[in-house]
Amino acid sequence: MAGSVRCPNCGKIYSDEEYSRDRFCRVCKTLLERLGVDHLELFPYEPYPAQIEFMEDVLRVVGSRGVLLAEACNGFGKTVSALSSLLPLGRGIIYATRTHEQVRQVLAEVEMINSKAGASFTAVNLASREHLCLNPECRDLPHREAVEVCRILREDDDCPYSSEVEDLPRDLPSVMNPETLVKTGRKFSLCPYFLARKASKDSRVVVVPYAYVFDPHVRESSGIPLMDKILVLDEGHNIDRVGQEILSDTLNASLIEAAANELKAVGKPQRHMRRLSDYVKRQVSNGDSMIESGKFERDLELTLGAEISDFIDIYSDTVNQIRSYKVQRGETPICYLNGILSFLSLVASSRKEQYIALCQRNIYEIETIEYRCLDPSLALRPVIDQAAGVLMMSGTLSPIDLFSSIIGLENAEVKSYPPIQSSNKIQMTIDASVTTRFRDRSEEMILRIGRIIALDLLEVPNGALIFFPQRELMMECLDSWGVNGILEVNKGNLFLSGKILFIEGKDARENREVVEKYKNSVLTHRGSVLCCVFRGRNAEGSNFPDEQARGIFLIGVPYANYGDPIVNAQIRYFNSRAKGLGRRWYTMDAFRAANQAMGRGIRGRDDWCRYWLLDDRYLENIDLLSKWAVGSSPIIRGVEEGEVLSRIRSQTEN
Repeated sequence: MAGSVRCPNCGKIYSDEEYSRDRFCRVCKTLLERLGVDHLELFPYEPYPAQIEFMEDVLRVVGSRGVLLAEACNGFGKTVSALSSLLPLGRGIIYATRTHEQVRQVLAEVEMINSKAGASFTAVNLASREHLCLNPECRDLPHREAVEVCRILREDDDCPYSSEVEDLPRDLPSVMNPETLVKTGRKFSLCPYFLARKASKDSRVVVVPYAYVFDPHVRESSGIPLMDKILVLDEGHNIDRVGQEILSDTLNASLIEAAANELKAVGKPQRHMRRLSDYVKRQVSNGDSMIESGKFERDLELTLGAEISDFIDIYSDTVNQIRSYKVQRGETPICYLNGILSFLSLVASSRKEQYIALCQRNIYEIETIEYRCLDPSLALRPVIDQAAGVLMMSGTLSPIDLFSSIIGLENAEVKSYPPIQSSNKIQMTIDASVTTRFRDRSEEMILRIGRIIALDLLEVPNGALIFFPQRELMMECLDSWGVNGILEVNKGNLFLSGKILFIEGKDARENREVVEKYKNSVLTHRGSVLCCVFRGRNAEGSNFPDEQARGIFLIGVPYANYGDPIVNAQIRYFNSRAKGLGRRWYTMDAFRAANQAMGRGIRGRDDWCRYWLLDDRYLENIDLLSKWAVGSSPIIRGVEEGEVLSRIRSQTEN
């Protein structure tokens, strides 16, 4: 990677050797910019045409401070393509992602780019204290409590790992993962969390969890600057839910009781907590219900006997008293009262038309009120507006135009890219002769679906996945197929078309064991099949590469429960924004879950998979399916050819 290096601010020129050593201008401390470098110089592989198209779009849109929503299937190389096109721009990159596996992939791709191009682009993972803190008193606490405990430990000089990181230790690698940070922290008695914060100030790429971008409290405490940074949102298909969850909060009877006990311990009256507890229990006593947010705020003020802002002011000092009391007793200074004040603060400061209060019992049968944000743009817009260009990418953003409207990015550029796999590696079949639509569901229909799957499975080597809309329907189908001979039993195991059959576990531990057994069986004589639930543990975030998923069957369309109060409130809210938008969101949400399930089957450029979509509603809404999965020539069964030509043509031409 030959050529000189320039400071984009003051214009001073540096040699390659000086650039590799410093990377920042010695005069004005601006990030240096190598002259004559483009994305193809950095891309460490032989690029496919679709990857070149993607990189040029990123340069054009994000490079001009715009917003690009990009959909490309798994195995496309989205991460390395994005980095190769963004790094030459000379701006810092905040790369937000969901899982530790994705964090490692981002850092590994930066290392690959450095190795191929002879560069020294810096990157660091600014992870949570849970992954970086070395002090057991702090690392396992929830974020807000961890921040407070960390502050107390530092003020009292009780932490052996210094947070005062004035200069980075010499000879650190250009790319720092959590293991490197922890190892360095132990070696130099430095706090890895504050070491990462220090490194992030000067790193070209900072990899963070979503909360570090969208939660204003976390962003402020972590010192993440978004101004004049490029923001990458990886796996952005759930960004609407992430934003809503971050701006929502929950109040429950157990939290109120714990806060009352804290007040009692420091000699403060508990009458407000008793009133609040009675109110919550009374609202839940008659089953699930919703309260309009304006009325909810008025109810709370009547219950507390004061305006919420005044109540918070009265009790703010008590929070510090409670924490001091617990520290003196050698207890972890978690303050439950502070959690209640945070909840009340959200209620008082929110825009009422964009929230709803949901009253219900949680999974532990505790009376709970969730104050739920209904508008994902409330979290996204402030962040997007600060950044100097945004790239949101995923394998499953379809229907991408509707998705951009839902999250408040109507003016963003949106694009779906063709797969880099050859056309014979992805094949879709839609069978419109069946449906799980409730009014058409019958024993005969369930048996017909079972026979179709049993026959098509004969074409699938190794492993196959079958997705059902609900666990109850899955068990109903399996019971029926067993009674009617579609399933076979041999030595205590179930078999479908000669493949040993496994059923998704009810909890995380059971599911891990089931999936391990399934994966160990895919290379046996006939292979194995795993029955899963849409939106479940194996539908999102799980990987089934190569032989682990040579065929994927979607039974029915995974519409959310229309009777769910949150779903109902969400539909009504979007309808208030635009006529019919709520219904379109409801449909989009279902097809997004279907697209996610299909994404489990393609995990690399050499991978291949066949898809069977068993419901006539997939044909009715073929334009809502990810284009990379539909391909140019899907097989349609159960209807006349002429009925579907226009739909397929519109899908493949748009």
